[in-house]
Amino acid sequence: MADVETTQPTTNENPDSVVEEGDDEESNEIRLMKQRVEEMEREASKLRELQAAAAEAAQSADENAAMETDEDKAHADGRSIYVGNVDYAATPEEIQGHFQACGTINRVTILCDKFTGHPKGYAYVEFSEPEHIDAAVALDNSLFRGRLIKVTAKRTNIPGYGRGRGRGRPGYRGGFRGYGGYSPYGRGARGSEKLIERELCNFLQVVMLSNICRRSIRFMTTKATTATQNAVAASYPFSKTALIVPPSKHASVSPALVKGKGLMDHLQKTLYTPEKYAMMHSLFSRKSPTQLRVGSIISITSEQAPTTFTGVLLAIRRRGPNSSIRVRNILQRTGTEMQFFPNSPHLKEIKVLRQPPDGRMRRAKLYYLRDSPEKMNMLAGGKS
Repeated sequence: MADVETTQPTTNENPDSVVEEGDDEESNEIRLMKQRVEEMEREASKLRELQAAAAEAAQSADENAAMETDEDKAHADGRSIYVGNVDYAATPEEIQGHFQACGTINRVTILCDKFTGHPKGYAYVEFSEPEHIDAAVALDNSLFRGRLIKVTAKRTNIPGYGRGRGRGRPGYRGGFRGYGGYSPYGRGARGSEKLIERELCNFLQVVMLSNICRRSIRFMTTKATTATQNAVAASYPFSKTALIVPPSKHASVSPALVKGKGLMDHLQKTLYTPEKYAMMHSLFSRKSPTQLRVGSIISITSEQAPTTFTGVLLAIRRRGPNSSIRVRNILQRTGTEMQFFPNSPHLKEIKVLRQPPDGRMRRAKLYYLRDSPEKMNMLAGGKS
C-alpha cells in the first residue's frame, strides 16, 4: 500500500506541467500579437499626423483651391474649360499666355500622374466670368507647342453618375440561414480573442493603405493676376460677350530686306531646310515610291522627349502643314501610341526600318508584336 501511495503523486504532476507549458506558449503568442498591434497603431497615428500636416500645408499654400460646398465647385466648373492634347513639357504660364486674350484667368491646373509625377497631357483653365468660355472654346484645334489642342467646356463631376445598377439576385431576407461552419480559433475565450486580434490587424492595415493612397494626386497650379483691360481682343459684331483672338504680329521687314539685301539669310531662317523638304517629299508624297505605308516599322528622332521612338505606323494624316503620323509600340508590357508632326521644327529624322509585307498590312495585323515585344527591341537596336 505504501508503494501505491508513493506512485500517485508522480502520475498527477505530468499533466499539470504539460498544461502550464501550453498556456505559456499561447500567452507568448498573444503578447507578440499585442505588440504587433501596438506597433501598427503607432504607425497609423504617425501617418495620420503626416497626412494632417500635408493637408494644412496645402491649405496654407492655396486657400482658394479648396471649395467648401458643392455649389462653389459647380460655379467654378461653369467658369472653367478642358484643354486636351497638351504638350507634356508645357507650363501653366504658357497655357495662360495662350488663353490670355479670352479674358481674366484665375487658375491654370495641370494634372500629374500620382505614381510618376509626370503631367497627364491635359489641363483646366478657370476664368473669372462664364462669358469668357465661348471665346476660349473658339480656340479649339489651335496650334500650341506644335500640337492641335482640344478645348471644351468643363463638365461638373456628379458622384455616382456613371455607376450602374448592378446585377445578381439580392440576398435572402429572413428565414433559415444555415449552419455557421467550422471556426479555426476554437470556441472558448482564447479563440474569440485571436479572432478579434486578427480582425483588428486587418482593420489597421486597411486604414494605413487608405491614408497612404488618399490625396495622392498632385496638382501644378498657378494664379493669374491679369486684368481685363490688359487683354487685347476685338469685339464680335454679332455678340457682345464673344471675343476674337487678334492675329499674331509678324516680325517687321527691315528696309534692307525690301531692297534685296540679306534675302538668303531670311529664307534660311523661315523656309524648310533642303533635308526636311526632301524627307517630306519622299515619305509623304503619294507619287513617291518610298512613301510611308501603314504597317511599316519606323524610328523617329526628336529634340524633345522621347528623343527616339520606334514602333509600328498605324495611321498617316496628310493635311499639309498639319500632317501627322501615329506610331505604336510596347513599353513595359503596355501599348503606347505617339502622334508626331513631321513639320515640327523639333522633329529631326524619320527612318524606315522595315516595310510592311505585300506593300500594305491589314488593320488587324498591326498588333502582331503584342505577344513578342522582343522583336521590336531588336529592331530598335539595329538588329534585323
